[in-house]
Amino acid sequence: MREVRLSPSGGFDNAALPASHIEVRPVAAAMGAEVMGDLRDLSGDAFAELRQALWRHKMLFARGQHWTHAEHEAFALRWGPFAPDAYTHGVAGHPGVQPLIKEADHRSKGLFGSGWHTDSPFLPEPPGMTILRSVEVPPYGGDTVWANCALAYRTLSPAMQTMLRPLKVRMSAVNNAHTQKLADGKELNFASDEAREAAFAGNAHPLVRTHPMTGELALFVDEVYAVGIEGMTQAESLPLLDFLCRHITQHHYTVRLKWEPGMVAMWDNRGALHLAANDYDGFRREMYRTTMAGERPE
Repeated sequence: MREVRLSPSGGFDNAALPASHIEVRPVAAAMGAEVMGDLRDLSGDAFAELRQALWRHKMLFARGQHWTHAEHEAFALRWGPFAPDAYTHGVAGHPGVQPLIKEADHRSKGLFGSGWHTDSPFLPEPPGMTILRSVEVPPYGGDTVWANCALAYRTLSPAMQTMLRPLKVRMSAVNNAHTQKLADGKELNFASDEAREAAFAGNAHPLVRTHPMTGELALFVDEVYAVGIEGMTQAESLPLLDFLCRHITQHHYTVRLKWEPGMVAMWDNRGALHLAANDYDGFRREMYRTTMAGERPE
């Protein structure tokens, strides 16, 4: 007899930390919170609280942030330098601000970002965080969903945790490029031939990584870029990768954001996966992204 999967319990603690300079309102049990007010002119103390809130909630968003590219760039640089971007060159005058635009007449089964992933994990030092700003959004559809990889790790059995801790996962863009070409009939754009070669070669990272600021453990694996486990055959590694991706992305561990114009969302790539829903054919969606430098996972 096959058992019905039970809902996970325990470990759900998304309550806001005490704060004196910002107001944070959690929006789901697993992760995610709304930050109130204008984010552009936060004091040093307020920004320190915002940083701690991001590490805790994994994803933060704020409404009414109708920023220019320069304002987006200035806010992003408070978090540190930009990460290298393998895919685009950025907007004119602001190379760190990357356009993510789907026109109303664009039809594709392979929208960029529509699979569960963490940003550019094939890099030797994957981006630490991402900041996404909305300018034009569809009347419905086009949501973004995040999954809490730290909570997913905590709910694994002790035996599974012990088995996973020493493993390294190979992250590469080769499968993503192949999938995009099958779905859209076009080659996936890279910033250069060198960026393409490096993305395809990829890097091996700990499958369970330690957050450098909090010490929290999280699964570091996704369905888009994880292509194998070091030291295992494909027949051995693929079922394990498939199980982990399905485990992380159970709805219990997720939060979903319905975008509005002038909204900003930021998330911690060290502890969360995300997915951009490709369900708004016939409508235009205009977004801008910055990815901030991270460190080699440990």
